[in-house]
Amino acid sequence: MKKKVKRKIHKTSDPTYNTHTYPTISEGGKIPFDIEWMKYYNPREGRDQIMFLYVDKVTKEPVKYRVMR
Repeated sequence: MKKKVKRKIHKTSDPTYNTHTYPTISEGGKIPFDIEWMKYYNPREGRDQIMFLYVDKVTKEPVKYRVMR
């Protein structure tokens, strides 16, 4: 029989370590991204797809993207 090994949880002195949340619009926050989209033809799947680009408002650098399937 295999024993389950307990996972160790490493606590840090900073409780906000590795967490970053943005305030929602209802809390008075603003959306930190500009959302742009583009339609392109995917030759592997043989169809059009839409890609959403999330761009930082300050630096205008792409932060993340999402492909609509």
